[in-house]
Order: sequence, then C-alpha cells, then structure tokens
Amino acid sequence: MRPVLFLALVIGAAVAILFTVFPQWDLAISGYFWDVGRRAFTLAGASWAKTARSLANWIPWLIAGPAFAAIILKLLFPWGRMFMSARAAVFLAATMALGPGLVVNGILKEEWGRPRPVHVEEFGGKDAYRPWFATDGACPGNCSFVSGEGALGFWLTAPASLVPGPLGVVAMTAAVAFAATAGGLRIAFGGHFFTDVVFSGVVVVLIVVAMRYLIYGRKGAPTDFRMEHAIGRVGYALHALVRGTARALAGLVRRGAAALRALAARHLPGRRAGL
Repeated sequence: MRPVLFLALVIGAAVAILFTVFPQWDLAISGYFWDVGRRAFTLAGASWAKTARSLANWIPWLIAGPAFAAIILKLLFPWGRMFMSARAAVFLAATMALGPGLVVNGILKEEWGRPRPVHVEEFGGKDAYRPWFATDGACPGNCSFVSGEGALGFWLTAPASLVPGPLGVVAMTAAVAFAATAGGLRIAFGGHFFTDVVFSGVVVVLIVVAMRYLIYGRKGAPTDFRMEHAIGRVGYALHALVRGTARALAGLVRRGAAALRALAARHLPGRRAGL
C-alpha cells in the first residue's frame, strides 16, 4: 500500500494546489463533456454508459458483501467458525463503512455544500459554481464534494491490498483503473467535478491505509484467532442481552396480565361469582 499512499498524497497535494490557484479548471474539464447545442451531458443518456455506471456501483458491494455476511453470521452464531479470515472481514467491512459510508456520504457530501455540475449556471443549472475548497454552496444535501461512486471504486484498493505477491500489483492496478473509470463516468455524466473524484480517492486510500496498519501492520496487531474470538464475545453478549430483554418483557407482560385480572375482579364482582 505504500506506493498507492505515496501516489495518493502526491496527486492530492498537486490537485489541491493547482485547483485552488486555478479553480475554473474544474469547469473546463466538465465542459469537455457538455454539449452546448443540446444543453446536456450527452453521455448521461447513453445506455452503455448507464450500464457501466450500474456495474461500477454493484461490483464493490458484491466484493464487500461476504465480509459483512461473515461478521453478521458470527454475531448470530458465535459458537461457529467464520467462513473467511476474521481480520480480512473486519478490514473490508470497516473500510467500506468508514470510507464510502461515514466519511464520504455521511459527512462530506452532506456538509460541504458544493453544487454538482448539472446544477451550476454554466451547465444549465441555477446554482453558482463553487470551487472544491468552498463549503458555502447552495446544495442542501447529497452534494458534489466528494464523489460517492468514486469512493466506492477506490475502496477496491482495500481487497486489492490483501492479494499477496506479484498478483497484488495487478490487483491494485486494476482497482485504481476501475476507480478512475467509475469516477470518470461521473464527470462525463455531469454528476461530479474532477476534484470531487480525486479527493474521494485520497480520502478512501488514507482510510484503507490507516485500517490496514491497525489490523495488520502495527506491533501487537490482532491475529485472526483473536479477532474472531472478539467478534464471538460480542455475539455472546448480544445473545445474553436479547435473552435478558425477552425475560424482562415476559415479566412485564405477566405482571400486566395479573394487574388486569385483579382490576377486572374488583370491578366485575358478578363474573367473579359466576353470574
């Protein structure tokens, strides 16, 4: 992951500097895909491009799905063995939840306020263009900065980092190429600016590198056995909580039924006497 981290930091720093000094470059790049005559981002209507976008959204989730499933099954059946490496499952699930999930879609896209290309005046919208560093745009939520689909694509660097040997280089190259393609489609569709895609990659790669260090790289990092044991303990605790809650609810129901019977007995003496 070190070469990918270095590349992400260098590209991120270069883009941050250049697009701060020349913020109109974002408009210029998006303008290559804008048809002035039709007043539309024409690629957005192409069927093959729509299919490619759908695949770009689904493929990362298909890869992350087994990791989430392994953790959920371990929580439900803590006495059983996980069908995949516990560390890999936690690493993949955590990076997906933190990167594309919390940081990108939960925080940045909701708080940054940057309008998407299709919403700015230069491309037929009503909002004023805002550069990547401005958070005071007119977008109320699910905004342009950063790209959620770009983040999903760059999340593939997480599973790629688990591929050993020379194949790992191939997997990482494929992951970055996939992310660049997914992000490029969003630019061509008018859904995001160039900087939205670049910084989605920087954010996600930083999270992937940090989580990989915590789970695999640091001194005293957990083994698969310890990680699976920890998940199992949480599962047993949840089972105990459910059983305790069920017993408490059952007790409340029994006491409530007894109270109702006592109340009925006081107010309906005829029924108590069998009349």
